[in-house]
Amino acid sequence: MSNDSRVKLLDGLRNTVIEVMGTMAWSSVQFAGMEETDDFILKDEVAGLIQLFGHHQGMVGISCKETLGRELVGRMVGLAVEDLTPEDLRDGVAELANMICGGMKTKAQISELNLSPPVAIIGRDYIAQWKTDHATMVLTFLIEEEVFLVHACI
Repeated sequence: MSNDSRVKLLDGLRNTVIEVMGTMAWSSVQFAGMEETDDFILKDEVAGLIQLFGHHQGMVGISCKETLGRELVGRMVGLAVEDLTPEDLRDGVAELANMICGGMKTKAQISELNLSPPVAIIGRDYIAQWKTDHATMVLTFLIEEEVFLVHACI
């Protein structure tokens, strides 16, 4: 993938997270920074994954603590956190990953970029790793003082 496409996708991700959290989850969001890592590993309690394929290939993942994930999903679907079922949480996390990646794709305006259906992972004792030789950019956001991460191997 060209550096120009990578920059467009990362900018699209950053802007979409701020937009989606503000409009769909009624949350105050701050972009706290971005760092490059050698591995694509998700290990928070709540995560969503979407694979990018077509002319451009990669993986995007979102992750956060379960308390923040429940709060965001509850706001999105209009339910109190204590009323969310495990299925509500899984569906909400998958939809959140889908909205973020869909917004990234739209904002980046890159042709021939396809997205897989989203995958949600919920639990305290898991590590999800995508084996790749490419670097991963980890975008850190603060949502009402809690950390929300977006992992992008693009």
